[in-house]
Amino acid sequence: MQRSLTYLAQRLGLAFASLALAGSSIAAPTAEPSTAADKYAIKAGTVITMAGDPIPNGVIVITDGRVSAVGSADDVQIPWDAEVLDVPHLTAFPGFVEACTSQGMDRPNESIDITPFLDVRDSVDPVKFFFEDARRWGITTLNVQQGNETVISGMGMIVRPRGMTVEAMMVRPQSGVKISMAPKRNKSRATQAMVLRDAFSELRRYLEEVVQETKDGNDRARREALAQGRDLTGDNGKGRAMEGSAWKVEGLEAVPRGEIDEKQAPLLAIVEGRLPVTLNCETPMDVIRGIEIARENGFLGNMTILMTAGCHKAADAIAKAGVPVILTGNLMHTETDPVTEEETETFVPKLLKEKGIAFALTGDSGATQELWVHAALCVGQGLDRNEALAAVTTVPAKLLGLEKHVGSIATGCDGNVLLFTGDPLSATSQIDYVVLEGEMLYDRSKDTRLRHLIDGQAQPGTAPAEEEAPTDIHEEERRQGAGEGR
Repeated sequence: MQRSLTYLAQRLGLAFASLALAGSSIAAPTAEPSTAADKYAIKAGTVITMAGDPIPNGVIVITDGRVSAVGSADDVQIPWDAEVLDVPHLTAFPGFVEACTSQGMDRPNESIDITPFLDVRDSVDPVKFFFEDARRWGITTLNVQQGNETVISGMGMIVRPRGMTVEAMMVRPQSGVKISMAPKRNKSRATQAMVLRDAFSELRRYLEEVVQETKDGNDRARREALAQGRDLTGDNGKGRAMEGSAWKVEGLEAVPRGEIDEKQAPLLAIVEGRLPVTLNCETPMDVIRGIEIARENGFLGNMTILMTAGCHKAADAIAKAGVPVILTGNLMHTETDPVTEEETETFVPKLLKEKGIAFALTGDSGATQELWVHAALCVGQGLDRNEALAAVTTVPAKLLGLEKHVGSIATGCDGNVLLFTGDPLSATSQIDYVVLEGEMLYDRSKDTRLRHLIDGQAQPGTAPAEEEAPTDIHEEERRQGAGEGR
């Protein structure tokens, strides 16, 4: 009997082992596993949602990367199978949104004037320290655009600071282009404006020419498209009438959209209002001239002005055009009277608010904590607290067309949450945790570089190779060298 029981136990053990192996063999072929929990709950002392009043003793439930519930602990039930982060001493806040940055690429600029056929997707470098800093400072959404050394830049891309590949970081490809009214180095403003106007004039000439060739039975555009391997099926194989609020070329519906030259197609998308434009300006005249060109070519309603503080003198023109603003650099503009030598200070965010101009703040100097600091400066200069916080969350999210996904903590939004040690605008507060789409993206206690700065010594496993303890061979070489010296 004992022998039979032993045999049965052995057989059961083999059966369970084979089941375990079978289970592992089934799981192995699956794609890259997600590190985010299917259900994630955060219990915080206060939840600042940017979609309503702050919630004391709040709870945020994130399911499959999106907020499924938010409210007080008395009103929100945490799922039994959720991973819970219980931090009653911390304040929850939405992830910061960077409306425009030229950081994070292998090089931020191109030397060619007109480059909308390029794509920063091919230039974004996921291992740049900039993205590590973005995580550290709570920036969970970034619109990466080329710098200002072009006239019309390449296609931008909206990313999240997570992942080791561009595909893992991507939120939205081809998020728009930057048009710079500020002149490139060694160019005048007149030349810059001339090149910009000529680009749209050349587009019009090209479209008129390709329409006429199609009417004449000349299939040159089609042959070129096929030679370049372009897809001419589906919508690309169909033509449609030109859209837009400015000039139009009649007969474009006869030309399949896939046959339009790849260098001209992005400009056509701009004129038709299908591609967002960020207009870079450094002076008030840049703003005036840029609005004029945008109106001439039909993209005024799909444009945001990226401007320095000195452009505030064009605030009336901006307000009249109804264009939102991204304010970069210093927020305070100081001007000295050439006669009396008296200084006049203008706090630009406050002026924009008075003019009814929607504005977002940016930290495009490379110091990613500027979003945090700039919002606090706005409150210090008398701006309403909610308006200051909106300028780094909900307003830039709306400018990027992502207001339903980021910038606030609300049902249906991405589960992007910062956990501060105090008030988000306090100089003594710090970010302890960053949760991105239900995944723990950053934990301050595990920030090796930061610990190095705070403690003043290298953390375990991070010492440079040359500082490692020498081997016996090295010691012997040094002794021999010392003997030769004597």
